[in-house]
Amino acid sequence: MSMGSIQLFPPVVQPRTLTRQVWDAQTARSLPGVARALGIYELVMQCALRQMRGSQLLPSTSFLVQPDPDLALPNFIRMHVDDYWLHGNAAHLVTARDSDGLPAACRWYPAQDWWVGPDHELGGPAYWLRGRRVRRREDVVHVQRGADPVNPWRGVGVVEQHVRSLNRAGLQEEAESANLRERGMPAVAIITPMFEPDEKDMDAAADKWAEKFAGPEPRPAFLPKDSEVVPLSWNPDQSQMAQARELTLKDTANMWNLDGYWIGASTSSHTYRSPGPMFLVLLRISLNPMMVVFEDIWSRHWLPRGRRVELDRSVLTSDDVNTMINAFRLDAGRLFPDPDEARAYMGFPPLTDDQKAMWLPGAVGGQDEPPAPEPDPEPDPDIEPGQEE
Repeated sequence: MSMGSIQLFPPVVQPRTLTRQVWDAQTARSLPGVARALGIYELVMQCALRQMRGSQLLPSTSFLVQPDPDLALPNFIRMHVDDYWLHGNAAHLVTARDSDGLPAACRWYPAQDWWVGPDHELGGPAYWLRGRRVRRREDVVHVQRGADPVNPWRGVGVVEQHVRSLNRAGLQEEAESANLRERGMPAVAIITPMFEPDEKDMDAAADKWAEKFAGPEPRPAFLPKDSEVVPLSWNPDQSQMAQARELTLKDTANMWNLDGYWIGASTSSHTYRSPGPMFLVLLRISLNPMMVVFEDIWSRHWLPRGRRVELDRSVLTSDDVNTMINAFRLDAGRLFPDPDEARAYMGFPPLTDDQKAMWLPGAVGGQDEPPAPEPDPEPDPDIEPGQEE
């Protein structure tokens, strides 16, 4: 490796002391809020890869069905999403090409296996994979989140960007654990009825109190009349643990550009909201900015010019069946005049000719609607009733 190369995701902070709780992706992933936020973005793994030319859907290829022979497509997408957010860099190596020079197979490698540095001969970046330089730079498909100001060929992940805030969340969890581990019974203040109690008597009473309540099975305490026991930090609310955890969840949602609702932070109620509009907002604000970055880079490396890789978003925006049926009714503006388009959006196969002939009037091979019956002629006013022919 050259002297100017740098690991795509170096350790953010050297854990010199045990007082630091979060310093890399693994320690950050252990935080519940981070795991939830990452799971929200991993919803993209449900999307299939489509080949598009403008607005025209082209037939899929075996490479788009499973780019990495060792990983199923959902896991392939998931690994890239995890690396993109945690490390700021997601990369895979093209391992085989077809007769046209297009990728036929690739392999994903973790971000920590890659190094990048300047290429003084050709310009641009040069890549090293596990200590060996990749000769064909076009074989490296690298998606980065933003750019490091010092090394613009390396992205910056959420952990590196917000390591101080994540470490605070880790210290908060450690403080809560220590409080539960070291204090089986919360601290109390005992106000005795004596005007000027003796210091030795108070120390002896405190030792007796600790002896009774330090064990796994607390014993009853007998106190003089008019004694008052005031609990200190009796519950998480009084010790402000709940408020601190709530603020940490909101900070985590802001780090990941998510509404606090998605990771359990207090926010406006969405109990009666339809899932379609909910996920549409999530897609526009949070998921789509990440998805278009992957689509642009993958399209440039995988397909000929003029074609584009797209993640099928319909699985994320599909609503409940009743809502979709009402939206696709023919009298609702006739936005979907072809029933097969509506069925495809809802995940059903197209209708066969026999089904169209049975259910759809006027379809190919079917019968038109029967004509409406003619109305009865109006009676002649000059003919009295009962004298008709």
